[in-house]
Amino acid sequence: MAGELPDWGDVLATALVGTQRRTLPAGVGAPGEDPAEALLDAAGALTLYRRAGLRARAGLDVPEPAPDDSAIPLVSWAAAARAADLLAVDAVGYGTSNAVPVRDADGRLELLAEWLGAVGGRRVPGELLPALLEVGRRHRALRPFVAAAGGSRAEWLARQRPEWGYLGAGVVEAPADDRQGWELGSIGRRVGILTAVRRGGPQGQQRGRDMLAEVWATETPDDRAALLGALATGLSPDDEPLLETALDDRRKEVRLAALDLLALLPGSAYARRMTERTTACVRIAGGRIQVVPPVACDKGMRRDGLAPRPPAGVGERAWWLEELLTRTPLRVWGDPEEFLSRPVTDEWAAVLRRGLARAAAGQRDQEWAAALTGRLTEEVAAGGRPDDRLLLEALYDALPSDALAGIAVQVLRRGLAGAAAVGVEHVLELCPRPWPSALVEAVFGALDDLGGRRSAGWRLAGLCELAALRLPAGAAARATALAAGLPSDDPMSNIVGRFADTLRFRHDMLEELA
Repeated sequence: MAGELPDWGDVLATALVGTQRRTLPAGVGAPGEDPAEALLDAAGALTLYRRAGLRARAGLDVPEPAPDDSAIPLVSWAAAARAADLLAVDAVGYGTSNAVPVRDADGRLELLAEWLGAVGGRRVPGELLPALLEVGRRHRALRPFVAAAGGSRAEWLARQRPEWGYLGAGVVEAPADDRQGWELGSIGRRVGILTAVRRGGPQGQQRGRDMLAEVWATETPDDRAALLGALATGLSPDDEPLLETALDDRRKEVRLAALDLLALLPGSAYARRMTERTTACVRIAGGRIQVVPPVACDKGMRRDGLAPRPPAGVGERAWWLEELLTRTPLRVWGDPEEFLSRPVTDEWAAVLRRGLARAAAGQRDQEWAAALTGRLTEEVAAGGRPDDRLLLEALYDALPSDALAGIAVQVLRRGLAGAAAVGVEHVLELCPRPWPSALVEAVFGALDDLGGRRSAGWRLAGLCELAALRLPAGAAARATALAAGLPSDDPMSNIVGRFADTLRFRHDMLEELA
């Protein structure tokens, strides 16, 4: 088919009456070509455009051929069929033989991430790549898995659709001397180059600062924020002037990126400003903590990231104090156990605790997080303030994985109702795979308790769904036995049954990829 593509109506009319009774539409066929074959070729090409929802166009540049990845072995047919089910696509030849037992989209995505992570050095069938790229477009957390499992063919396919360009926008490992990539590459490649430069010791750190300062004024706000994040590699006090400049940027994203880095420089002018403000409000006198909250949120405080407007139901002065505590280096207060044991006026105790908890979470201070977690856990278990659970979850994020697993074991031994009250689901979400044997035993011990299952109520569903996705898949047989042994009148039998079904699904899935 040469020249401009014909109109679909002309092709259809010719097909209805035949090529012997109607002249071929303009643009169909070449001299000497069989008219009927030429018409069928034109109809096939136009059908593809119609199914894609795009108008037919001619004279387009043909993309470079897809890379030849035939030397990489394919995953098994059964594994590909299961991936098609997880992606909810009706790929040709796979059908829908594997019912996915999870109820929500998040659970399905976690199963897909586990499948992608187990692919190893094998190849995902090409017919599944468009669906994979589309899932990655909608769910950022899956993008590294899509890039790794999709390989070079997924990279090629992503270049054909602008909305899949994210595959080239992530931080890309790149050589420090890639000058062309720094000037013309995607933002992901440029961040990778700047990061590589910063790894080169003091000279590399200075060179990285110079590179960033040179292009700062011409970058878009989003790119400035992304490039600024590369300074986290080799961060030093010498970076402070550039970060202080970024605090005056008009875009909030750039200012927040600068604040995050300045908070990591304990000797910075930013840290000194916050310390001066906070120690004027919080003092130790006569063995007690005395609190005098700020009376205003001035321009300097706003520049340093303090939000002037409090959330609903929170007083202005209490909010400003909490914001100051959150941004002040925790070393100012000395030993956490000693500081927290001092008496403080009840009026300000909750504000002080909340600000210190946010500081511990933001600064990833494990010692302070551990000291605050123990106190808050008891208060929440005893029915403390509703938002104390949110504080607990923020502190959990700052604790190492072994400490989290230990906390989860302890609270599960309280029984399911007590464990759910202190946010055990969030602790378990943060515990990386594989869960240690003590945690596995604690989970099954809690599920074995009939009274605990009933008292936990609806919270049991969330715990079972999470455990089904995080327990070792080898626990499937034990879960199946637990579900089979439940009394017929147990109202939680459906929940535990789905728990067992999900573990069996994962066990079979990993066996297919073994």
